[in-house]
This record gives sequence, structure tokens and C-alpha cells, in this order.
Amino acid sequence: MSLMNLTAIASPRAARLGFGRLRPLPCFALVLAPALMLLAPSFAQAQKKYFPDHPDVKKMCDKAMNVLAKSEAIAPGSRGSGAAALRALAIIQYHKRYNQRVPKDHPYVERAVEHVLGEFPKGGDSNKKSIIDEAEMYYPCLAMILLAEYDAQKYKSQIKTILKMIKDRQLSHGGHSYKHEPQNGDTSQTQFVALALSVAKTHGFNFNVEVAQRSLDWFVKSQKPNGTWVYKPNFANNPNGKDGGPPSLSMQAAGASSVYLLADVLQLFKRVKSLDKTLSGSEGLPGNVRIHVKPVDDDEGQAFRGQGPLAKFDRGRLSGATNKGNATMARMFSPKSSSWQYYYLYAVERYAYFREQAEGNLKGMDDWYDRTIEFMKKSQANDGGFPPLGTKTEKTPIGTAFAVLVMVRSSEVINLPPTGSELKGGEGFKSDTVLRQGKNGEIKSLEAEKNLADTLELMKAGATDEQLREVAQTLKKQIVEFRTKSDKSRGKTNAFLRSMVKANNYYRRLIAVRFLAGEQDMDNVPALIYALGDPDFRIAIEAHDGLRLISRKIDSLTVSSRTRTNAKRPLKVLSGEEKSLLVSEFALVKKNWTDWFLKIRPGAELFD
Repeated sequence: MSLMNLTAIASPRAARLGFGRLRPLPCFALVLAPALMLLAPSFAQAQKKYFPDHPDVKKMCDKAMNVLAKSEAIAPGSRGSGAAALRALAIIQYHKRYNQRVPKDHPYVERAVEHVLGEFPKGGDSNKKSIIDEAEMYYPCLAMILLAEYDAQKYKSQIKTILKMIKDRQLSHGGHSYKHEPQNGDTSQTQFVALALSVAKTHGFNFNVEVAQRSLDWFVKSQKPNGTWVYKPNFANNPNGKDGGPPSLSMQAAGASSVYLLADVLQLFKRVKSLDKTLSGSEGLPGNVRIHVKPVDDDEGQAFRGQGPLAKFDRGRLSGATNKGNATMARMFSPKSSSWQYYYLYAVERYAYFREQAEGNLKGMDDWYDRTIEFMKKSQANDGGFPPLGTKTEKTPIGTAFAVLVMVRSSEVINLPPTGSELKGGEGFKSDTVLRQGKNGEIKSLEAEKNLADTLELMKAGATDEQLREVAQTLKKQIVEFRTKSDKSRGKTNAFLRSMVKANNYYRRLIAVRFLAGEQDMDNVPALIYALGDPDFRIAIEAHDGLRLISRKIDSLTVSSRTRTNAKRPLKVLSGEEKSLLVSEFALVKKNWTDWFLKIRPGAELFD
């Protein structure tokens, strides 16, 4: 069996990895820019020493990105496709955790999404195998989760295609497996189906409530009397009459996590540690901001509305399964597994999250994260990867992706729903304001977190593009602060900001131009005129608009609507002809502004 085989990650025998309407329960979250996600503080009690933002954990995740972000060809078939989807998902979850954004411009993520989209059915091409023809469920489920996290609204039709496949492929007993094994349920594959349903609900998709209900029933009835789960459980409709595989750490975590996760999807437990309650409090929020989530399927169905259970399920059977599963997990748990090391820990992470949401504690396993991080510290290679451990395990890129999902507490990140905003009275935070929740639950915008000194320090060295991009969006407070500075410090700061219009980094130039334009000082005109010749036309149009404000010539010195539209587009999407026209038009704009300024200040020095 090839260790590159992704399904093998999920189980010893795996060969590859890769609806009555159900309505999302309205979850409340915080206003963010369209591409951003709010990251709530960690709620897990198992994090006594370590937590995702702990410097040691962050450093490990940063190193792991060196492996995940490598530009490598995506191998054909579900093996390569599944690996690409998994790696891209881990990169997204890393950025959501640490940068509060979905990295839609990340090269590897972009390629993985394009690859996934290319494997959906195409009209008129009946001979080409598509993602819904895969024999196993790993890759389609991972692909669905990736598309939902990347842009659920944009890829709504593809996500619904996978949800229909999940419904159609469900076996009579409620489990899922390979197409060529229609009688067998597969614990490993069915857990990924459960995860896909949970993500679909979080993102506001409707699907058949019975799919989740029957999946939960399968996990409960496939549990052994001693509380364990196996890879392919034997019950009435398994003609072989024997279990497929012995109890194992990976299958125990898969079964135990899926019971809690599916019960959460069906709202059978009232969340003790509800994210809704944590994030919808009014403390720190202006009174004019109303927080809401608009589901993707906002125009369809009613079944997800309300707080109560979405399906009937025997509570005695459910509590019996969780009680036995918890006792067995506490008895068996060790960070180190003899096989499928990081795939196993990823299932433990889900188990810990959904159990704690339901019960408020992790009795018997309340130090799992600390122990896991200590173990992973010793396992990580110098290049940042997590190499294979044991005889049956993942190749380094796949193991590293699973490891990142564990370290960032992926279930916390992925269960924060996509958000929108509505403002009462049109005042307060703008619809694209970036908000964050502080340690004490206070909600505040990013511009309230960064003072002028912070901004200047970020611009000097060490800041990531993500940090600079966020600062560029929120400069109002810093500009007001700058106006109150003493003459001496103002001069020094101004000189620095004006020099930044020549910086190599796009975001440093953008911050400088926006700052200088926002200050509306005539002394900033030479720097802004210089920026009209910026190699990126998005900065040139910012400089032009800044000059209009400073000069009060809002209507006289203008550019055409075509120029404005094209100037705001990224360089990579512009044609050669469009770029040439913009160069010519901004050269004329620069001449006009230069002539205007020299009439007002004859002999003034302009930037070279």
C-alpha cells in the first residue's frame, strides 16, 4: 500500500484519500470585511499551558507553512487532488487564525481551488470522470469544505452538487463507504461526511436532515459494547460477518468526534459554550450595529430555524454512546499513535471541540492539547514539516497539513460562520470595518488597536503583507493622532512617510499615500504627485483622489470612468493595451497636477 495514498491516511485498508430542507440555525457573529473572518478567543479548557496564539505554537505553525506553501504540481487523481485540498484548507485555517482573513490571493490555495473546480461535471462531456464519480468520499468532502471556506456564495452550485452526492451515496444503514463496497460502512469515510455536513450548516446551506440523522444513528449502532469503534464495523448487512480492523486510536477518535459533531448539527445538545452567546453580546459594540449572518440559502427552507432539536433521536442511546466513548477515549488517549498519526490528532481536535461545546468540559482529557503540543514539538522537522511516524502513516505534506489543523484548533476557526453586517441609522462602523474581539470580550475595530507608533513601526520592518494591508484599511485614528503631534516629531514622521512613497513594498506605498492624502496638507503634494507614476495604478488613483481633496478641485481635474475602473483592478488582470492606456493617461494627469502645483508654489521642489 502506497503511503502517498490519501485514503490510507484515514484507515489501514483505504486505497485513496484523496433532502427534506434543513435550514441553518441563525448564528450571530461579528461584522467583517467580505474576505475576512472574525476569530473569537479560544474557549477550550484543555489549553492550560498552550493555546493557538502561544508563541511556541505560532512559531511551529509558521515553520509548517514553509512545507505547505511550496509551489508543487498537483498530481492527477483523487490522491493528488485530496492532498491539494487538504493542504489548501490548512493554509486557509492558519490565516483565519492568525491573520483574520481567508487568503484568496495565496498561490497554492488559488491553484488548489482551480484544480477542484476543474473536476466538477461539465455540460456535454459525459466521458470525463468528475469529482462525484470518485469511489471514496474523502476527496469530495474535503473539496466541498475547501470551497465553502474559500467562498461559499461564489461556489454555491458546486457545494450543493457535493451535498447531493452525499445524500445519494448514503448506504441503507446510514454509513458511507467506497462505491465498490455497497454493503460496508466505513468509520473513516463517514467521519468526513459528518464534517462536511457540519461545515455546510455553518455556511448556511440547506440539506436533508435525515442524512445527518441516519449518519448519527450509524455511528451509535456501530459502537462496540466496550465503547470502541473500528474501521469497518460488522452488523446485520455486512456479509463478511467480521469487523474490518481492530479498535485503534484513530477510529476511536473518528467515532467519538462524529457522534458529538452530528448531535451538534442536529441541535440535540444545547451548546453550553455557545459561540452565538459569546459573540452576540453587546459589550463594546456601538448601539447602531446589528450583527447577523445571512445564510447562503437564505431564500430556501425553514427547517433550520429555531433553537430546538432538528430531528428525533433516542436520548438514552445518544448519552450511552457518548458516555462509553468518553470513558474509552480517556483510557486510550495518547498523543502518539502507532499509525496515521496526524490524521488521528485531527479527529481528537474535533472531538475536544464538539464535546466541550455540548458539555462544558473535557473530564478525563482536559490536558490533551498541552500534551499534544509537547509531543509535536519533538516531532517537527527543522524545515517545519511533520515527517512520517510509525509503519502506516502520512507523507510529510499531508501529515503537516493535519498537524496545522490541530495546532490552530481548526474546529474553533471553521465553526465561526461567514458574516455580514447591517447598520441602524447609517452611522457607526462601516460595513467593511475589521472588528476583533479582545481578551475580555470587548469588540473593537482594528483602527482602535493600532496607534501611530504601531503603524510607523510596522512600516519600518518586519510586518507581513497581511498586517500592512489591514493597517492600510484603518488609518483614520492614526491621522487624527498625527495632527496633535509636536512640530518636531511631525516633521520627522512626515519625512519618513513621504519617503515611503518610493518603497518597494506595495502596502508600504499604499499606507504612505493614504496617510499623506488623509492629512490634507499642501506640503504632501510633491509626494502624491510622485505617486501618480506608481507602477501599481491602484496607488496612482489613490494619489489622484488625495490631490483632489487637498486642492479642493473635486470636479475640475478628473479622470475618465474607464480609467478609474481599470486603475482599481489588480495589475495581473489588466491587458497590455489597458496598461498602456493607463500609463499614458496618468502621465497626463501627473503633468496637469504638476502644472497646478507650480502655479501655486513657483520654484517648489518635486520628487525625482
